Amino acid sequence: MCIRENVNLTPAADSEKLRRPTTAHSIGRTRRLACFALTALSLVVACAKAPYDGQQAAEKAVQEARNVGAPIYLPKEFSALEAKLETAKEEISAQYKLSEFRRDYSRANSLLTETQVEGSRIIAETQKRKQDAKAAALQEREQAEEAVHEVRELVERAEKTPASSLGKVSDELKAEAGELNRTLAEVETAIEADNHLVAKNKAKAVQEKIHKLQGEVQDRAKSSTP
Repeated sequence: MCIRENVNLTPAADSEKLRRPTTAHSIGRTRRLACFALTALSLVVACAKAPYDGQQAAEKAVQEARNVGAPIYLPKEFSALEAKLETAKEEISAQYKLSEFRRDYSRANSLLTETQVEGSRIIAETQKRKQDAKAAALQEREQAEEAVHEVRELVERAEKTPASSLGKVSDELKAEAGELNRTLAEVETAIEADNHLVAKNKAKAVQEKIHKLQGEVQDRAKSSTP
């Protein structure tokens, strides 16, 4: 009887041993699937998260480019930079309107990254052009000041010789000299405001006006010479 009972128990024990590994395997498989699901969900949530930090960084780059003078020295490049930022914002807005599991901000992230990189390049190039323009403006201003000084001397000579042909244009010279002095003051104001391109152009305009005026005076002097 005892022997028979042992024979009957042995298969049951073996069956229990076979079932235990199967249960452990199922638990391990379930855990792996759960981990995979959590990872996938994390990726979906990450993709669905709006890149507001990247947007702020891109906006900062555009603002810095504006502050250093990019709209003046690199107008086309700066306009393109602003347009790219606006496109990124529109993409963020469009994705936000979708359901959370359909949102994909990868294109917006790419545009924002490009905006930051391009913004840094534009800032550096603007600063270089700004320095070059300042040097050119200072040189033009110096030449304009010398030219205005020559006009003043011309006015003084005209006032001392009223009977000459120079005397006939004395009032005209005075008016022109006054206008040139005002323009020269505008040159200085533009330089102080870091608007060197305007300063350069105004200084060149002063020189061109003076050369034209000097040519007119010389022509009158020649025509009155017997």
